Amino acid sequence: MDAARRNGYGRRQALRGALGIVGAAGLMLPASSRLARAADFRPDVHGLPPVPGMLGDRLANEFWYQFDEATYFRQTPQLADAYAAVAAHVGGNPLKGVRDAWVRTGTAAGYPETYAAFLRPVREPLRVISEVQVEVFRFYYGHRYDRILTAMSYFAQGVLFDPRRAPVQSEVHTMDGDPPLAYHTWHAYQFASVLLDIDRRFWRAMIPINGFAWALQLIARPNTRKVNPPLPRETVARVAASWLPKSVRRVDADLLELYRPGTSPRTDAASGQLG
Repeated sequence: MDAARRNGYGRRQALRGALGIVGAAGLMLPASSRLARAADFRPDVHGLPPVPGMLGDRLANEFWYQFDEATYFRQTPQLADAYAAVAAHVGGNPLKGVRDAWVRTGTAAGYPETYAAFLRPVREPLRVISEVQVEVFRFYYGHRYDRILTAMSYFAQGVLFDPRRAPVQSEVHTMDGDPPLAYHTWHAYQFASVLLDIDRRFWRAMIPINGFAWALQLIARPNTRKVNPPLPRETVARVAASWLPKSVRRVDADLLELYRPGTSPRTDAASGQLG
């Protein structure tokens, strides 16, 4: 099967999976979907200690807690050095700086080659950052992108309450900000990884899921201190059907379109104008 036919087949399968939603707070894609690669699902709720006051899916809560531990709260020296190298290259904050570079190059001629060229000098630090993130995903979800999709859906809706994050006043596992532009920052890193051949297969699968979560959270507008009610099943299915079948380049173009003059990140994306 040639590349064009594979991509078309994958988009059709993702769309079927999006419409096959089960439950009010999450998604379940069929085993045949491109987002549901066959692999062993490693940890489960068995063996995870109970956390008094925790609400929502136990495994997803644990995944997001450990993801934040590994990528933010308890960074290894190697990861801290990687972010420092990226910060020095972009001239400031390594998160906002990469997002700004993505917007700057993405709204000008020569993209995406210009974006790849700009970040190529820090490919090794970007590889380290990617490796830490992918390792946590793989440990908890293996290659099961359907389960990753469900965890992202829970995250975007704000239905995961973890009292272990009370000390930082962020008990709900979700993205900060309204609109939550950190999804765009993450996309900028994900797309750079695709362009620079860093865990490319994983990030190609993740980019539509990240776009889906961004659009879903625009609608949910979750509180970060208390558990939120799940969105209606039909709403989640509609957003999934809009974003999951998209190619990597289409997701990238749609997110960049939000930075064009006269475009509103909230109303345009949430209403489906970019779907």
